Amino acid sequence: MTLAQERNVSQLSLRELSFDAALLWEQIEAVQRDDDAESKVGVIIQQLMETQNATETKIDSIVWVKEMLESELSAWKERRERALLLYNDAIKVREDSIEKIKAMLLHLHSIGLISDRNLGKECEIEIRNNPPSVTELKMDIEAEEFPAQFRRVKYLANNQAILDAYKAGINVEKYANITIGKQVRFKRKKSKGK
Repeated sequence: MTLAQERNVSQLSLRELSFDAALLWEQIEAVQRDDDAESKVGVIIQQLMETQNATETKIDSIVWVKEMLESELSAWKERRERALLLYNDAIKVREDSIEKIKAMLLHLHSIGLISDRNLGKECEIEIRNNPPSVTELKMDIEAEEFPAQFRRVKYLANNQAILDAYKAGINVEKYANITIGKQVRFKRKKSKGK
């Protein structure tokens, strides 16, 4: 099924559910390609709330559109994951091939078949030492004998402890700003028969 067919199916489904939802869906799709899409979607929803009469229909329309967007989002994420797996496999094959070439050249250098500098007509292969690196510590860094100049101390704020203190009524404004944002929750009403 093509993207255009998917959009058509989703629009038809919305029309079956609600004319308002279909109109909202079409308007949101029309502005999604704009750089300022987020603010335009907000304006569309605000206009819907201001210009129509039935609040219940408006609420249902917004939730239906949100659910359709979530469904499409899930499908697109799944497609992306499959494509990423395909690309990751292709990338891994090529990375492995490059590493095998390097390993073969290092082996040839180690047995003396090629030198440190190998010149072609247009290219060069150079075998050289990497910068030194620490591969293993032989002593626990917390041991007294471990020299202080070889340690690095890193302090991190314990945000959870700050929030716990705030929730317990302790004044933390000297140490941190606490903000409480708003969120939107979409829920389906439970039917009376259940």
